[in-house]
Amino acid sequence: MNNKNLMLRQMMIISDMVPYMKRKNIKFEKCSEKDAEIYLRENNNYYNVTSYKNNFVKYQCGKQQGKYIDLDFAYLKDLSIIDYRTRLVLFKMIIDIEHYLKIRILNTIEDIVDEDGYKIVNLYLEKDFYDEKWPKRVHESIRKKVTNEYYQKIFSKYDLDKDTKIENIPIWEFLEIITFGELINFFAFFTKYYQLEDNQYIFILREVNKLRNAVAHNSCVLSELAKKDNTHRADTLVIHYLKDCGIGKENRNTKLSNSRIRQITYTLYMFNIIVSSEGVKNNVKHDITKLFYERIILNRKYYNNNELLKSIYNYFDKIIKKNYKENSDQ
Repeated sequence: MNNKNLMLRQMMIISDMVPYMKRKNIKFEKCSEKDAEIYLRENNNYYNVTSYKNNFVKYQCGKQQGKYIDLDFAYLKDLSIIDYRTRLVLFKMIIDIEHYLKIRILNTIEDIVDEDGYKIVNLYLEKDFYDEKWPKRVHESIRKKVTNEYYQKIFSKYDLDKDTKIENIPIWEFLEIITFGELINFFAFFTKYYQLEDNQYIFILREVNKLRNAVAHNSCVLSELAKKDNTHRADTLVIHYLKDCGIGKENRNTKLSNSRIRQITYTLYMFNIIVSSEGVKNNVKHDITKLFYERIILNRKYYNNNELLKSIYNYFDKIIKKNYKENSDQ
C-alpha cells in the first residue's frame, strides 16, 4: 500500500475533544467539560485517557449502536490515575525480580564444581557470536551500553570496540551490563546447560519482561482488559498458584486469556518465588495493600455497572489476600 494515498486524519485540538467524546455518549456529569479540558491539557493526553473506554460496554443495536451505555469522563480519568499508580508498583516489583534473579544465578554458580564464573559466560557469548538467526546481538548490546560513563569504568579493561568475540567477562560483571530480556535468555541457557530445575521459570519470566517493557515506557496496562488475545496454555506452576488462591478453572481460563492480566498474574507469582528478602516483600505488600484496598476502590461506585472490571478486581483480590495483603498490625 502506498502511504501517500492514505487520508490523514486532522489532529484534534483540546476544544474539539469534548464534543467528539459526547458524540460517543461519554458523559460529563461527574467531571465537568471545563475540568476535562484542563485535565487533558495539563495531566494526560487524549489517546491515553480514552484508551480505557475499551473496558466499557457499548449499545449493540438501535439508534445508539456503537455508543457507550454508562461511561462518564470521570471514570476514564480515575482509571488513568489507577493505571499510573499500578505501573509504579509493578515496575518496582519487576526491578526486584531482576535483582534477585541475578543473586540467584550467582548463588547457584557457587555450588557448581565445574563453574568458575567465566566458563558459562564464554559459552553464552560464543553462542551469541555465531548465532545463525541473530548473530552478535548481545555483543552489540554490550558495546552500545559501555558508552555510558558508569559502565566504561567497569568494562574499560575489555576489548569491546572491535568486531571480535567478547571473552572472559566474569559473570558478576556480565550480569550488570545485560538487559532484563538478555538476562532471561542467559538464565535459560545457564539452567539448560547445567540441567537446573529453575529452567521451569523461563516462560513465566518472559511474560514478566513483556510487562516490564510496557511499564518502563509508560504504556497503559489497564486499557484492553476485555481482549481475549492469549490462547497459549497457562503455565502449570501459575495454574497451581491460582488454585491455591481459590480461583476456579473457568475464572482462570477467562482471565489468563487476556495478555495483560496474564503478565500481571505471572509477575505476582514470580515476585514471591525469586525475592528472598522479607523486608523487600513487606515493602511491596504495603504498596499493594494501599493501592488495592484504598486508591483503586476510592471511586468504586463508578464501576457498579461494569461487570468486567468488578470481575477482574475480584480475581486479583483473591491473589492479593492470599499472598500480598498487609496485616493490620504491621
